[in-house]
This record gives sequence, C-alpha cells and structure tokens, in this order.
Amino acid sequence: MNNEPNFEGEKMKMPTERETIMSGDQATKETKGVFIFGLVAALLVILAGLVYWYIVMQEPVAVIETPTRPTLETNKEPETTNAAAQVESFGAMSTSDEITAIEADLESTNLDSLDTELQQIDVELESSVE
Repeated sequence: MNNEPNFEGEKMKMPTERETIMSGDQATKETKGVFIFGLVAALLVILAGLVYWYIVMQEPVAVIETPTRPTLETNKEPETTNAAAQVESFGAMSTSDEITAIEADLESTNLDSLDTELQQIDVELESSVE
C-alpha cells in the first residue's frame, strides 16, 4: 500500500481560499492572548490598589486628645476651700532663682495635709471599684 499522493499530469495551481490547517495552533494563540490580557488586567488592579493605599496612608490622621483632668463642666465635686487657697498660694511663689527665694517658697508650701488627702483619694477609689 502506497499512500503517497500521485500528482502526475495535474497542473500546479495556487490555492484560492485559505484553509485552516492549523486550527489547534490558533486556539492555543487565542487562549494565550486571553490569559495574558487577564494577567495584565489583574496586575493593573493590584497596582491601582497599591496606589490608593499609598495615598490613604499619606493623609494625616486626626488625633483627638482626651483631657486627663476633668473640666469644670464635667467635674461634679465641689472644690474645698483649702484646695482653692493652696492653688492661690502657689501663684504667689517667687520667680527668682536665688537659693534663699527657693528656700522661702519651700517653707511656705504646706504639705502637712498631703497624707490625709491621699488617704481620702484611696478611700474614694476603693469605693468606686466596688
């Protein structure tokens, strides 16, 4: 069995229509094209996300500071007369940096009631915890 084609006696002619001999190769090329397009689109989306993240991170964050001491409006406890007098006496201190002036300011500072006030604070804190 001879499977070779026999072209004797026939004229050679150019094909007029293009035959799709390599349809498998074209399908592979189209698949590669779709894959590459999808990959480029995914990379662009990732790049856009990174740029957006960078811009968001560059914006300054507003920090709201909460006061550590209560203001007059939020403080519901009345001031004692001793506390007001002590605060006023602190304002009367000397601005001099001489040793004698500093000693005089230290001697005029009343720290005798400091222990009792600290004990009162401890009692109030313990009662608020319970």
